[in-house]
Amino acid sequence: MISEIPVILIEDDIEAKAHLSKLLTHYFSNINIITSADNVKDAITYINQNNPEIVFMDIKLVDGNAFEILDAVNSYDFEVIFVTAHADYLQQAISYYAFNFITKPIDEEHLKNVIDRYIKLKDRFFTKKKYTLFKEFLSDSKLLVNTGNEHISLDIAKILRCEADGNYTFFVMDTKEKHMVSKSLKYYETLLSKKGFFRANRSTLINIKHINSIYRKESIILSDKEKVIVSARNKSKLSDLIKQLT
Repeated sequence: MISEIPVILIEDDIEAKAHLSKLLTHYFSNINIITSADNVKDAITYINQNNPEIVFMDIKLVDGNAFEILDAVNSYDFEVIFVTAHADYLQQAISYYAFNFITKPIDEEHLKNVIDRYIKLKDRFFTKKKYTLFKEFLSDSKLLVNTGNEHISLDIAKILRCEADGNYTFFVMDTKEKHMVSKSLKYYETLLSKKGFFRANRSTLINIKHINSIYRKESIILSDKEKVIVSARNKSKLSDLIKQLT
């Protein structure tokens, strides 16, 4: 007999939440929807107060996003399944080790396959400790990027800088390779800002591990001898960075 699976739904669209609830209870008699929330604050409270096995989460909520919830909860002993119309958050979902990522509108067969897979693997939960170790590993490890025809894995430590080109970003590596990826620089700034990257100006994000020198708090010389000018609005941030590095 399959044991009961306690579930929490995090969704701010009433119709979408009702539809997901209906599908889950229709196809899986062992799923018990404990409660639901439509905002970050309540979601954190409900997850902390209950003991869900799975949390289904939309990513964009009325007062923030799902990643704020995952950073704030006391325990991470549950699986996350993102259900969202925002497919461009896939990389960030991977970094939080989501069990799966379902795009809206929900494909019923896909949902059923995801739950069936969970049931088969349910003994392989990621505890808070494993989650923390995974994030530490990721911080100095790989970044999965979409180059258009394929997804490739880049060694974060070998990235010199990221350069904006409209809605695209060029990754310049210490091997002199350049990879054009189909996401904006702002997107990668969000992912890499806590991994040792500094936004020097509107079009350049640099890896501080590859800084050779800083000249008069106006320009940064990287290990490939490239000079990056720091914008006026970011000079105060550069001053803070210098204090941290010295």
